[in-house]
Amino acid sequence: MAIRTALFSKVLRDRSLEEAAELAAEIGYDGFEPMCREPHLDADRSFEEVTAFRERLDELGLEVPCLATYTGHYVGKSRQECEAELEEFERFLEFAEALDCDLVRHGPGGPPVREATDDDYERAAAWLARAADRAAAYDVTIGIEIHAHTITETVDSTTRLLDEIDRENVGAIHDAGNMYITLDDFGPESVRELGDDLVHVHVKDEQRIDDPDRPGAFELETDDGLEAFQPRLLGEGAVDHGPLFDALAEAGYDGYVTDECHVPRGDLEDEREVAEHELAELNRLLG
Repeated sequence: MAIRTALFSKVLRDRSLEEAAELAAEIGYDGFEPMCREPHLDADRSFEEVTAFRERLDELGLEVPCLATYTGHYVGKSRQECEAELEEFERFLEFAEALDCDLVRHGPGGPPVREATDDDYERAAAWLARAADRAAAYDVTIGIEIHAHTITETVDSTTRLLDEIDRENVGAIHDAGNMYITLDDFGPESVRELGDDLVHVHVKDEQRIDDPDRPGAFELETDDGLEAFQPRLLGEGAVDHGPLFDALAEAGYDGYVTDECHVPRGDLEDEREVAEHELAELNRLLG
């Protein structure tokens, strides 16, 4: 099966969940990855609403490759807070079952790798193992995103945590945009190192800049100090996804690549143009 394209609903965050899905289908995406917070698929949605949304997705011919939740972040939280995260995660497992989705994003949180302790990994692994056991009852895999300013901001730190969790239904979400920020290799070697632990792929483009006041810019503390970054359209920043896509094809990856472009938009028409541009670039990369 060929690699398929999906759109992260946050790209269309000024539209309703249903409107965002309809536009994704109209533009030509194969899948739709809901942002699991307001105004899209937040935990307070009723089961009936989620079921009705699944029916609409069927009409549109869209699959749900992943639920992009913001649950977890166990490092640094109290036991009571961690239990609450686990309960909210299970709510999304119920949604995943209704949406015929077998992957849910769930993360460890924590400080960046340079500040992380062995206790941070041990604590995150223990809670994520509990989450994985709950997910197994729904035939769901947990996807841990490689993300800056967490204990999984590199391939090496992510594989370390996966080893400590020691569950078959936990894997990694590759994100070259995030890995560019931390100067981690996001090319072919990253795909080879993750191996069978690679369960999903996010794509977005970024650019290091000198002026943090540019539109959409943000600042992050990295190993090189405080740096400024600006989201860019796919193919117009510093993240070269070409070698990554070649490696995915060579490895026989047959899942989804989800675009999650974060460039600032002025209106709804801008959102559409962004979504169209990103799909065209994804199709070019897929060859």
